[in-house]
Amino acid sequence: MNKIEQAKKVYDTIEPPSSYNHMVQLAVNQTDSVKSRHRHITWYKPILAGVGSLLATCVILLNTSPAFAIATYKIPVVGDIARVFTFKEYQVSDTSYDIQVEMPSIRNTGNTELEKRANGQIQDKIDHIVESAKLRGKQIIDDQLAAGSTKDDIVPFHIIITYDIKSINENTLSFVVNNIDSAVTSYNYQTFFNIDLKTGKDITLSGELGPNYAEIITDSIQKQMEQRVQANPAWVYNVTDRELKEKVDNMKFYINEAGNVVISFDKGEISPPPLGIQDFEITK
Repeated sequence: MNKIEQAKKVYDTIEPPSSYNHMVQLAVNQTDSVKSRHRHITWYKPILAGVGSLLATCVILLNTSPAFAIATYKIPVVGDIARVFTFKEYQVSDTSYDIQVEMPSIRNTGNTELEKRANGQIQDKIDHIVESAKLRGKQIIDDQLAAGSTKDDIVPFHIIITYDIKSINENTLSFVVNNIDSAVTSYNYQTFFNIDLKTGKDITLSGELGPNYAEIITDSIQKQMEQRVQANPAWVYNVTDRELKEKVDNMKFYINEAGNVVISFDKGEISPPPLGIQDFEITK
């Protein structure tokens, strides 16, 4: 049995995580996720009808099963890019909150210090989100009870923490941890990790775009907003040129597969919530 057949055999033993159906349904309900790629939605065993299809979907599987990721490290063709996988999944629940977590981990970079630092940052961020969600859930329940609701009427505050890889190659790794809040309407709060795998350091806007990065970013975003409004007259952006310039150093961003910086604003941050997450690619 060759390595491809061994990897396929490992995959055939994988069962979807217990939170799979709920996570897919929540993702489908998000208006701001229509254009995003979701690993869970595309993960179906019929895709793996042949060995060729197995290779085509290998990157997706690496991000849904540690077992498959470990098996895949043994395949030289893809082992060099298999650097992120689901480290663990767990759920924390009581009467006031329901928190589902899918935690990523970085491996196989050849830089143990980088992995230790990045994985520690991921752990700290997710721990903070979980603790904040617990407090918020309890506060929401208290507010509902104070307003006259009964315990039978109360629905726990629900959050899903998951992640998506934006790009990965021999030089850079870019991924996002999503904090999907479904208390009333669905919101996705994003935390991006952009790593230079050669130096082990975080990628910066100035490093990618040069010393005039602030001007480059604000000019590009302004032009793209104007184009979007022209194409969709009902769209509105509630941010000025001056406010964009003031936000530059705190803007969230990722590196896409083309190697370009993409500035990403959370739902409701610069436009009405129905417009969802707003991404702006800054071409070089």
